[in-house]
Amino acid sequence: MVKKKIASGRITAIFVAVCWIAYSFSYIGRLNFSASMAEMTHSGILLKSEAGAVTTGFFICYGLGQFLSGWLGDKVSPRYLVFTGLACSSLINLAISFGPPFMLMVALWSANGLAQALLWAPICRIVSDRVMTERRQKACTALATTMAGGTLFAYILSALLISASGWRASFICGSVCTMLAALVWIIITTKIEKNTDKNGIAEERPIIVDEGGEAVPHDEIPSNFIKLLAVSGLMSLAVASGVQGILKDCMSTWVPTFISDMFEMNSVVSILTGTLLPVFGLFGPYLANRIMAKTRDELSSLFILFIISSAALSLLALFGRFSIVISIVALAVTYACSLGQNMFIVGTIPMYFHNVGKVSMITGTLNAISYLSTAAMSWVTGALVDTAGWGIVMTVWLVLSSVAAVAVVFSRRRWNKFRRNLF
Repeated sequence: MVKKKIASGRITAIFVAVCWIAYSFSYIGRLNFSASMAEMTHSGILLKSEAGAVTTGFFICYGLGQFLSGWLGDKVSPRYLVFTGLACSSLINLAISFGPPFMLMVALWSANGLAQALLWAPICRIVSDRVMTERRQKACTALATTMAGGTLFAYILSALLISASGWRASFICGSVCTMLAALVWIIITTKIEKNTDKNGIAEERPIIVDEGGEAVPHDEIPSNFIKLLAVSGLMSLAVASGVQGILKDCMSTWVPTFISDMFEMNSVVSILTGTLLPVFGLFGPYLANRIMAKTRDELSSLFILFIISSAALSLLALFGRFSIVISIVALAVTYACSLGQNMFIVGTIPMYFHNVGKVSMITGTLNAISYLSTAAMSWVTGALVDTAGWGIVMTVWLVLSSVAAVAVVFSRRRWNKFRRNLF
């Protein structure tokens, strides 16, 4: 068995809180663009198709950067990777506040995607290293709320700043917040890791066993990464990962513009209305845990969440254009479900690979698929809105959610069989 030091109870709580702050603040330096997008398009800074191109550049680089982040996260100290990502994002936000030309804005915001890619997979790795096994699910649940919390902060701050000083102020605020998060992260995690290495608890790593109860050497788990994905069922689950990314990020990116276009609201009001999504989203991971308590199976829980989101999107497609209340409720339920889906796909499930040292790689790969799908759909959404209208976009979201539910069914049996040999 391999022994390693993990944090004690009180230190664990502080540690998870620092992870929560770092990732939540990163959203302020990421979603301030989508929160400012309606104002930037209305004021003539960008066309809607150009705004879509900027967000597409971000998501492509964020997605591709996840592969690098996943690989580095298993080899380099997560502490330094997260600090580097936050600090670089701060500098890029400051540069965007000067209002560079369109192509330079695409290049800068794409670079922000690479910087922000250095955060999630290393955070998952450091949690798996420093939090004891029975507390990891609680840690994953808490960290899953960072998406909603960060989105809420970003939208409220951007709405207030745009109302008071214009869209540039939201990027200056993003720069300040991400730099503060970087400094808090590096100072506190350095102290915690040094203390844990000296005074932490030595946790024994469980032996992997097969279905008959016999010990299985670690080297019998496929060493080839592609084969590992295929054998574990994660290759099919990758489809669901792509869709939940679209429902979580692409949809939320376009919500202020959707509300502004459909119901003729000004930019600030549409942004504030969009904050209802992350308020509902805070309950998503806890809803997922309640479902998990009944099913005791991650993929069965995922299937139920995709069915709920499909029902909400059906309501949106059929009746959303007639009522802002119906639209917000349907979008909020879908967003809450997407955060629960995200918790399972890039939080809980990768933790099973702790025993074979692949937590960061699995997290990075599934996150990469999520954001590359989001990148493609962000561009498609901009094009469809300009050419066909929001009705077609809502129908596409519904179809994708239904496809994801089917993909989860295909991957469930293989994953449940493989999981027994990991944890």
